[in-house]
Amino acid sequence: MKTLITLFDRLCLALAWLSGLIAAGVMTVIFVGVIMRYFFRRPLSGGFELIEVGMGLMVFTALPWLVRQRGNIRVTVLSDRFPPLAARLADLAGQLLGAGLIALIAWRVWLQGERLASFGEVTMSLRIPKGLIAQGMSVMLALSALAFLICALETLRRHYPDTAEPGEAS
Repeated sequence: MKTLITLFDRLCLALAWLSGLIAAGVMTVIFVGVIMRYFFRRPLSGGFELIEVGMGLMVFTALPWLVRQRGNIRVTVLSDRFPPLAARLADLAGQLLGAGLIALIAWRVWLQGERLASFGEVTMSLRIPKGLIAQGMSVMLALSALAFLICALETLRRHYPDTAEPGEAS
């Protein structure tokens, strides 16, 4: 089991690196677009679409790694004062709720991608199939839901001594 989690973590890290490469590509497209617009008086053809698609893919490819690193937002107004067992249960509930919500969103985005593909929807300039973009994002969301489930498993396995803080593993 630990080997599978390690492989999954490596996949998530590779996706995070891909997200960084996409960010570099988006910045390059923006730079080239600005240069072309101001020096050559012609905008980069399809630049807006590349930026739009790139920004979406950048966010969704980074999401599984963010979840595995427990980088999601937490409101700790009360949970910092919980006893260790209650903190562990609250963490488990949050991880399971995150997994359920992200899985639901992944399913709905997949269905939207199918709908877009069935209509043959493409972007205006570059003719990129919108259904494939949506389904790619759905796969990233499904991986994020799996990441939440793995975090929930780790929460179940973690032991909190009475003196430890809720965020510390012993």
